Amino acid sequence: MKLRSAAFLLAIPCLPLAAQARDLKVFFQERCAVCHGADGSGRGPNGARLGGRNLLDARWLAKQEEADLAASILKGRGAMPGFRRQLSEAEARRMLSDVIRPLAAHKRP
Repeated sequence: MKLRSAAFLLAIPCLPLAAQARDLKVFFQERCAVCHGADGSGRGPNGARLGGRNLLDARWLAKQEEADLAASILKGRGAMPGFRRQLSEAEARRMLSDVIRPLAAHKRP
C-alpha cells in the first residue's frame, strides 16, 4: 500500500509540466496570425489595417530584448491586445524562442 502512495506522490509534480505543454504554434495561428500573418510577415487579414508587425524582420527582432517582447505579448502594444490571461510569462518567452524567432530565422531571402 505504501508503494502505491509513493508512486502517486511522485506523479503529482508532473501534472503542471503536462499542463505547460501547450502548443504555442497553434496559439500563434489562432490568436496572432490574424494580424501578423500565418508566416509572421504582418500580412494577416487585419495586419495592414492595424499595423501588424512584420516578425520576419530579423534585424528588428535581434535588437529587441526578450523581456520587452514578452511584456508586449502579455500586456499588448498599440492595437495589439494583451494575452496575460491566456499565457504565462514563461509561455510568452517560449512563444518568442519556439515560434517567433524561428519564423525570422527561416525567412526566405
